[in-house]
Parts: sequence; structure tokens; C-alpha cells
Amino acid sequence: MDIRRLQCFLAVAFEGNLTRAAESLFLSQSALSGQIKLLEDELEYPLFERHARGMTLTAKGETLLPYARSAIQAMEDFRAKGDRLRNARVTGLTVGLNTDPVFLRMAELARQMRSRLQGAQLSFIVSQSRFTAESLRSGEMDVGFRFGMWGEEGIHDEFVAPVPLAIAIPSAMAPEVKPGDWRGLAALPWVYTFRGCPFHTALRERMSTFGVEPCTVGHSVDENIMRELVAEGEGVAILREDEGRRLEAVGKAVLWPERLQVPLCLSYPAGSGYDSPLREFRDVVRSVWCGVEDAVA
Repeated sequence: MDIRRLQCFLAVAFEGNLTRAAESLFLSQSALSGQIKLLEDELEYPLFERHARGMTLTAKGETLLPYARSAIQAMEDFRAKGDRLRNARVTGLTVGLNTDPVFLRMAELARQMRSRLQGAQLSFIVSQSRFTAESLRSGEMDVGFRFGMWGEEGIHDEFVAPVPLAIAIPSAMAPEVKPGDWRGLAALPWVYTFRGCPFHTALRERMSTFGVEPCTVGHSVDENIMRELVAEGEGVAILREDEGRRLEAVGKAVLWPERLQVPLCLSYPAGSGYDSPLREFRDVVRSVWCGVEDAVA
């Protein structure tokens, strides 16, 4: 069975939508749909139920989901044993932080890592989701947090938790649009990042159901700058919900009633997940983030 088809299966199961899953894997919708069909043909039964607004797992699909995850992990284990065995024990780990260190629980990660692995040297650097794979391949960092599941060759994205997003409207602009009026919302001036940003992928997917695109008047790749531009009334932006609530609390923004979300992932070179100290760091991340998904749900 082709491992790529299992990766496509996991992406569609997570996103519940062919368009978003295709974007996360950098595939065309037709290519992704073809992979799912080949897998279903091989199994001789459907894995998904198709609906007007998305796809949901069938009962058999739900049953096979954990086995697909295990199969992909097993392949990475094989690579780890075959390609990354080394004699010397590496104790240094450089971690990329793609957003607010407090949000990512950096201090607690470092504390638990010191407790879990004596002598481990943990370093943190600022990173961006779109450059994570490049930094991992170059050796600039060993593992990195990022938003979205990118499906890049040689890089494994391990799901950590869902991150709620909020559309923050500058207070002065809020009276111009009514709740539910997505056309009116899209027509307001927007502060945007790069087009492949997972935040805006989620936003465009939602807006596409109304046949609209945000009216972009400014760009920034920095979350702090985007938050300040909203606070100054320059335009609407999609932010982490906790950032949006801070603006709302001081009267700088009104939050759109509907929430979106993206996955927070831990990304590292495929096959390296069981090498120390990355193995211990993955365990620490699970421990620190345990229960976050349930709390969001």
C-alpha cells in the first residue's frame, strides 16, 4: 500500500474538506481526489462520505484512521533505524518558535526537558511557518513549531493542538458590517500576510463559499505588527483568538462571531522522531499540551 495515499487519507480526515487538504499537501484537488479514490478502490469500500461542504469519515474510515497514523509512524521509525543511527549521543536541540513564546509554553517546555533529560541543551530561535522546512533541511534548527500541515517532502508534521482564530475588526469599522454579512466583511480593508499562510488559507476557504475575497490594503508577516495595525484602525486581520480577545478587552477591536481554526504542528525531518533528544522533546510537548485540544473543543 502506497504510504503517500495514507498521508492523503490523513489530511482529508483532519481537514474534512478536499480544498483545504489539497492546499496543506500542496497538491491539486484532482490529484488528491485521485489518491483517495485509488485507496478506496484498493480497499473496495468508501472511506469518506461526500457532502456539499466537505467530507466526513465513514465508520470504516474511522476504524482505519489510527492504523494509518501508525503505518506512517512505522515508516519513519524504519528510516530512523536505517538512515539516522549514529554512535555519538547528541544532547543539543534547537527549536524554532513560529509565534509568541508564552503561547507555545516555552518556559514549561524547557523546564520539563531539563527534568526529563539531564544535560540536554535546549536552544530557541524565532522562525516562520513557511520557512520551517528550509531551516530544518539546512540544520539551522532541529525541530520547529508551525501552523498548518504542509506535507513537504522529507518533513514530518506532528499534530499538537487546534488553534482557534478570530477575525478582528477595528472598533471604528465594526458598525459598517453586520454579523453574518461576509460580503460586507470582505469589502472592508484587510491587513494580509503571504498568500500561503495557513490563517489566510482557512479564511479564503470560508469566504469562497460566499464567492468573495478579502480586500487587501496592507501586508505584514509579523503577528505583532498585524495586531498593532488593527489596534490603530488600519484594517481587519485574522489573528489567534487570544490575541484578538486582548484587543477586544481594551476596546480596540470587535471580534467577528464565527471562529476558524488551524492546527499547530511540531515539524522535524522525517525519520528523526525517535532520535534523542528529539524523542524526549516530543514527549514533553505532548505532556505540556495535553488536554488543550479537549479544552478548545
